[in-house]
Amino acid sequence: MGLFPWLLSAERQRVPADDLEVHAAHEEHWKSACVGEGGLVEQVLRYAPLPVRRRLAHELNMYIARAALGTQAMDDVCQGAALALRRITGLLSSASSTGGQEAEVGLAQVLTRALLDRYTDDLRRLRTDRVRLELDIADIHSTRIHQLRTQSGSVEALAALETAVVAEKAAKGSGKSRLSALRAGLARQSFSFSRTLGAVRAAPATTSSRKELREAVRVRVDVELRVDMRYRLVGGREETIVDDNATRNLMLTLESTRQDQGSKLEWRVADIDYLLSSELRIQQEFAEAHIAC
Repeated sequence: MGLFPWLLSAERQRVPADDLEVHAAHEEHWKSACVGEGGLVEQVLRYAPLPVRRRLAHELNMYIARAALGTQAMDDVCQGAALALRRITGLLSSASSTGGQEAEVGLAQVLTRALLDRYTDDLRRLRTDRVRLELDIADIHSTRIHQLRTQSGSVEALAALETAVVAEKAAKGSGKSRLSALRAGLARQSFSFSRTLGAVRAAPATTSSRKELREAVRVRVDVELRVDMRYRLVGGREETIVDDNATRNLMLTLESTRQDQGSKLEWRVADIDYLLSSELRIQQEFAEAHIAC
């Protein structure tokens, strides 16, 4: 049960997908946007130590995020993560009980579609097994930005990027793999995608209509919180199945809505303790192993 909704105190943090590493499975899909005179910049970044690349990635993506969302929005992101965690804790506890439909509506306003779908399945299992989830946050000692990533470009290009990613995920282990691969291929024919230190740039493949398209930026922020929390699972006869009361570090990933001029800024929780990101990393490793064979 440590998979939902976050890890227990005795469990080690999951390893997320890391887009600072170059994988053969992605080289055909992504082109470097950091090629300088004679490819010098690309070579320097490729052989720079990982801590240096992580620092450069943070500075670059923070610059993009502040320019798009505003300095205040990024200054407030850690406080927002703390508030979001407390709200999710209450909603999940309520939704695990019979008649928690109102809480599930609240979760739909807080979580991204992918995380909501995953949590909805787990909540359904708890109710079927007549097990109640009780979560409590006693105190949040500290918060800090662990990592951030950005996607920028036209609204249409970012939508195509999301379509391509979803299609590729659906292709793995699916009977609709050919259709999914076709959708991903069509997205890449219409738009070009580049990546520099975790900052993704999406644009139409042709330059004829670029000036007419709205620019947008999506920001993903991993916030690490040091939290006093209690995790309880209670059976139908009020017997305690799990009681984990501890202080631990929790990783909460926030994702901004796509931003263009005049649109309202909203944040949603896209991942907790790298549940979805770690599964993506495993999929990537399987794909790379298949290519290597």
